[in-house]
Amino acid sequence: MIKDRKDWCISRQRLWGVPIPVFYAENGEPILDEQVILHVAELFRQHGSNIWFEWDAKDLLPKGFTHPGSPNGIFKKETDIMDVWFDSGTSHHGVLVERGLPYPADLYLEGSDQYRGWFNSSLSTGVAMTNQAPYKTVVTHGFVLDGEGRKMSKSLGNVVDPIKVMNQSGADILRLWVSSVDYQADVRISENLMNQIIESYRKIRNTFRFLLGNLFDFDKTKDIVPYNQLPEIDRYVLVKLDELTKEVLDAYEDFAFDVVYRSINNYVTQFLSAFYLDFTKDVLYIEKADSFARRSIQTVLYENCSRLARLIAPILAFTTEEVWSHLEPGKSVHLTDMPKVENYPDKDELLEKYERFMTLRDDVLKALEIARNDKVIGKSFNAKLILYPNKETREFFESLKANLQQIFIVSQLEIKDYEEADERALDFGAMKILVEVAVGETCSRCWQVVPHIDEDELCPRCAKIVNGN
Repeated sequence: MIKDRKDWCISRQRLWGVPIPVFYAENGEPILDEQVILHVAELFRQHGSNIWFEWDAKDLLPKGFTHPGSPNGIFKKETDIMDVWFDSGTSHHGVLVERGLPYPADLYLEGSDQYRGWFNSSLSTGVAMTNQAPYKTVVTHGFVLDGEGRKMSKSLGNVVDPIKVMNQSGADILRLWVSSVDYQADVRISENLMNQIIESYRKIRNTFRFLLGNLFDFDKTKDIVPYNQLPEIDRYVLVKLDELTKEVLDAYEDFAFDVVYRSINNYVTQFLSAFYLDFTKDVLYIEKADSFARRSIQTVLYENCSRLARLIAPILAFTTEEVWSHLEPGKSVHLTDMPKVENYPDKDELLEKYERFMTLRDDVLKALEIARNDKVIGKSFNAKLILYPNKETREFFESLKANLQQIFIVSQLEIKDYEEADERALDFGAMKILVEVAVGETCSRCWQVVPHIDEDELCPRCAKIVNGN
């Protein structure tokens, strides 16, 4: 487009805009004098460009100015204005060069219609003045349509007012919606779509609340557990968080905000909340406050809260500032560096090991869900889980340094040989699974079903913790 474009006519016949600072002598000769133009520019700087239309020509010219073409000292002003694209197209000079800021700009952001407009005029004027484009990168966006893909129009009554959305739901909801769509194309917005975003926001916010709520007694200066001392499952979660960190930082570099949204949303809802936070409640709520197991989990929670808040701060600007005020009182998340990718030394080993475990866990969850639908159990704590893994899978389970009963959130767990499988067990290939009702008494503190409880209705584990043993 630039290569094949013709000469640019920079004048327009309008009654408004930035005037062309040219005067005409009595004989009609145009006065294109650098000193005169600089004088007018200084007047514009002091009084605004409207003085061109308000002042006489003699008041706009330098004091005592003369010209051979005007023996009587009479001059006329040019009535044309600058093309408005020339006006905006030279903004790089006024914004960057005049203020001593680095040139060129890192980024120009505008709609897809600006290839013929602002991007175009900025490139032409920038190269003409400096022999260099005024921007390093250009990002373009599409336009917002209604839920049926129609252009918004007051006459159609299909306009979604962003101010109304912010007043009802908050600015962060609108920001989250913007990040969730492929902004480089035209996008749709409707009440139904906004409700989906509100639900995603609610889950993210509630996760932050849970993390902060379980960090109330955690002092990072003395309670944090070094990575190499963390249990295997806790290290795995930090490895997954590190993978997310890299993915999100790369997406920001590519301006792929929808990838940022999807990656964080999936991690928070499908992995962190539905997996790790679910089974660790048994430790966070039950074990002694300063126990190693609880401090280890709190270390993982702190790292998740700290990293997630910083990673999503450019989108959920207000929510993350609130989170940070509790996590790091007196500081702003927006004045904090993005988290760095750690590349933990045992990353590949843990990912391979626990991704396999997560597949087996899916089979267990399916078996528990079937038992729940068949009215065999209610909550998972009502369950006794009997696993019949094949030889390879059994060896894999034995290699895990993890409390499987706790992770599966059941009261009782047995692992038996594949050949001993009960005929009622469901076959999932690598293992057969049987879900029965856990027999025993329910502890009033941890809600697990155990063989016996004491006179205080506590299981041996809870009695030991309560009694300080």
